[in-house]
Amino acid sequence: MAIRFPASSGHSGLLSRLSLPIFVLIVTFIALFATAASYILIRVQNDHTLKMAEQSTKFVYRNIEYQFNTMNNVAAFLMSNQSIENLLMSTYQQPFEAVGDFYTLEANLQNLSLLSLLNDFGSGNVVQQSYVVSVALEPGSGLFAMATEHFSPITGIYKNTDLQDQKWFQSLSRGERQNVWWSQKTDANAAMIYSARKKTSLKDGRSVGTVIIGADTGSIRGIFDNARLDEGFHLLLDESDRVMYSERYDFLEDVGGLSYVRALEGAKGSIITKIDGENHRVMFETLDNGWKLLAVVPESHFSRYTLAISLIGAATAAAALLIAGFWLRRIVIRVTVPITRLVTAIQRPEVVEFKEPLPAQNTGIYEVDELNQKFAAMLVTIHGLIEKSFTEEIERRQLQLELLHAQINPHFLYNTLDLINCRAIMTGDQETSLIVRSLANVFRYGLNRGKTWISLEEEMKQVEAYLHIQMMMMDDLRIEIKIPDELLHASIVHLILQPLAENAIIHGFSDRKQGCRIVISARLEREGLILRVDDNGRGCDADRMNGMLRQQLARGNGDSSEAGTGYGTLNVHRRIQLHDGDMYGLRYVRIGEGEGTRVEVVLPYQGKQPTGRKDVADV
Repeated sequence: MAIRFPASSGHSGLLSRLSLPIFVLIVTFIALFATAASYILIRVQNDHTLKMAEQSTKFVYRNIEYQFNTMNNVAAFLMSNQSIENLLMSTYQQPFEAVGDFYTLEANLQNLSLLSLLNDFGSGNVVQQSYVVSVALEPGSGLFAMATEHFSPITGIYKNTDLQDQKWFQSLSRGERQNVWWSQKTDANAAMIYSARKKTSLKDGRSVGTVIIGADTGSIRGIFDNARLDEGFHLLLDESDRVMYSERYDFLEDVGGLSYVRALEGAKGSIITKIDGENHRVMFETLDNGWKLLAVVPESHFSRYTLAISLIGAATAAAALLIAGFWLRRIVIRVTVPITRLVTAIQRPEVVEFKEPLPAQNTGIYEVDELNQKFAAMLVTIHGLIEKSFTEEIERRQLQLELLHAQINPHFLYNTLDLINCRAIMTGDQETSLIVRSLANVFRYGLNRGKTWISLEEEMKQVEAYLHIQMMMMDDLRIEIKIPDELLHASIVHLILQPLAENAIIHGFSDRKQGCRIVISARLEREGLILRVDDNGRGCDADRMNGMLRQQLARGNGDSSEAGTGYGTLNVHRRIQLHDGDMYGLRYVRIGEGEGTRVEVVLPYQGKQPTGRKDVADV
């Protein structure tokens, strides 16, 4: 800001009289603002530094708690798994009879020990560790005679005789605690954390052993490496105030005599105490197993940016005096004028009705230009969505019309089939009667009274009726249905499985008459309800079929008969997408050459989920 003074007589003009007071006022305002801003920034920065230290502690706490919960979950799996329960509770007349079950149980323990759920969280100097999963058996278990005599802290099955003198085992046996935690070093000098629970019979409640889960502390070190404090250190202490992990103290070192450890009260909190002659803030939280996590940070760490922020505030205030006046006018003009033009343009009916494009502007300001471009793109997108919605509605009506054309008068059809059935019964032709009834069911469920939606149970009845007819036409055709009971009430677009089964018979078994098999199954996944049709026919190129579906849909039309069914695979795929969305439909899955064809139907899951499951049955 430039101040001009008159060069004439001693009488000053109005501008000179106002310039100095206004300049002083601006300087005062900026000085007060800079002081207040610096003070607030210092407080915010200090609070932020404190909050970052607290968040680092919470991050470590949550991840360690997660690791311990994971160990508990592994133990809970062993204790509640029915297969493992049967292995532990089986009885044998001779010890050698238990060999098979013993190695089965040991294989299960080995598989659990390889889960490696205690990851190193990206630490570059920590090797990812696996669990140690062991079971110490009591004489009540049928596998006791086969168990190893002496316990070793590695995955395996042991007798509990070696553990009788251990304090944690005695505490567990007396029922003082349901879950005990301890740490020790192995023979290989590896620092380990262990958790143990009593395994009782799910049937009669008697004790059959102890489940022991161990994990190397190197995995926990990875958590601390990813939440390292700029200054200070962490402490993870057990209930006896022994060190489980620390950047400052050794493993299993007793720090209960330290003043700041003795001063901790409650499950969580923060205290300020002197350590090595300097004030430190000690933040702590208690884990579910009774262990404590401490973060010790010097108080000077929280105010280290005070001087820098003060200098930056002063420099900013000085710079503001020089550039504020110059840039204010330019910024106002360059920002407000383009926005005003944009508002004026979008108020024009011709632009809103897509008769004229939105005028392009190049102001040089990224935000303003981006706003103009994005709004223009939004108008184009809205226009495209309107056209797409209109096109899809026409296509939906066309598909419905094609479906109606494929239907015949149901009353005439059923009456004719009933007449044929009666004639067959009168002549004693039971096979013809059975075929007619199956055909009637195919039409009844296929027509679905003209409705779009049908339950999976009704859809399966239609498919089973159709396949029943095919089984009477083919000498060696076997059908397997694998549909869980809780999925039978799912609501789906009707007439989607029968065309796929028909496609398998017509094309998959065109050159095969013996050993023909079709499997229809269903499952729930994250993406929705998955229906699968497998056959052991001559197979197809899954990539080519998926590409055909995409190409035909991209054209917006196509010959539905390419898929080789009455309504065609494309018709089924498109009807699903029209009713459920583009993320659903058909997909062919690649399997081994010569193993047949696998096609899956991806649908949104809609319906109740009753308890119980349906056993796998052959039609």
